[in-house]
Amino acid sequence: MAKVGFVLPAPRAVDMKTSLIAILTLLAPLPAARAAPPLVIQDVTVIDVAAGAAQSHRTVVIDGELISLVAPSAGASIPKGARIVSGSGKFLMPGLWDMRVHLAPIPNAGDQNPNGANPLPLFLASGVTGVQDVGSDFKQVSAWRDAIRAGNAAGPQVLTSGPAVTGDSASEDGSPVIVARNPAEARKAFDQLWDMNVDLVSVLPGLSPDSYFAIAEQARHWDLRVVGDLPGSISALNVFQSRQQTLDHLSGLLATVSNEPEAIDFFDRCALMGIRMLPVLGHWRRMADDGDEKSKNQIERIYRLVSLMTRTKVEILAGSDAGESGARPGTSLHDELEQLVAAGLAPHQALQAATLAPVRLIGWQDSLGTIEPGKVADLVLLNADPLADVKNTRKIAGVFARGRYFSRKDLDGFTSVP
Repeated sequence: MAKVGFVLPAPRAVDMKTSLIAILTLLAPLPAARAAPPLVIQDVTVIDVAAGAAQSHRTVVIDGELISLVAPSAGASIPKGARIVSGSGKFLMPGLWDMRVHLAPIPNAGDQNPNGANPLPLFLASGVTGVQDVGSDFKQVSAWRDAIRAGNAAGPQVLTSGPAVTGDSASEDGSPVIVARNPAEARKAFDQLWDMNVDLVSVLPGLSPDSYFAIAEQARHWDLRVVGDLPGSISALNVFQSRQQTLDHLSGLLATVSNEPEAIDFFDRCALMGIRMLPVLGHWRRMADDGDEKSKNQIERIYRLVSLMTRTKVEILAGSDAGESGARPGTSLHDELEQLVAAGLAPHQALQAATLAPVRLIGWQDSLGTIEPGKVADLVLLNADPLADVKNTRKIAGVFARGRYFSRKDLDGFTSVP
């Protein structure tokens, strides 16, 4: 019998009432999933992103939303009535995560997200089966996410911060924000976000240091992640005090480390404290290409810092800023993977930045990130080996999202935002 109604662990602390609702949801079968026959991917090469190795001639069985078997194809038992997907000459890897996106609405994003239209199918078409939204209309994004979870829409797993918190009167790109001009307003902003039931808190550099530390303190107390850019006036060393869990755009780092030993020491400390690096190299590259002189002068140092990270155990996350001007949902993550390799990561390290590292940060590593029995079937079927060339992540033959299979033809139908 197909396993149905699977629910991933909550990414934030929950009270007893919320836990009971989650348990009841877990027990409630989903009719669409129950009716679906098992899926079998035959004779495929499975990509082990943790080891950076390929396992050829494997058969993978998907039962409902979960992987039930990964075994050598010779002698593998095929469930009766299963739907067969040929994996011959193809490569199967875990679904990708984009850890920095802007979902809705971004009024000044040009054609990247027009009129707050739903961009989530575009992510799926590019093999992105999970996104972390760092600033958008919470009501709209929640509605899209609920439709996906109910099986009524196609899209990735979605974590969202709702509106970002800033000290300015408005965000530069016109996206929704909560303004906190002082510590009292910052604590009130946190309470507002908590009541929305957001998955994380996103901060912008317009916050004053006092307001930033106030919201970080609240987040630590309630065990809610803080991500984003540090206030422009403080050192990157302050992440050790605030316990912010990702340093987006490497904010404040260039002014904090003046040489390679200092940079390596900083990354070692971050690894020890569980602070991840989210460089968003595409952001830096786009600004430099647009003629921003400061970015032109800094981009070589940024790439060198990313290279130095590989000498340490600090985890790197892949994020694209999709939804902002110049960053298209889905395809911009592939750009980011290529830039990470250009900065010095091996292909398997870049893949880890978009698979294993995100789910470890979220706390979902027991459910996602590798291709093993018992894990959620968020997978990408490729026509070429991504370990040989990270550009091959673009050569998508099909995508599996919570066990639901989307063929290349299906994905081609998602290539324009409705």
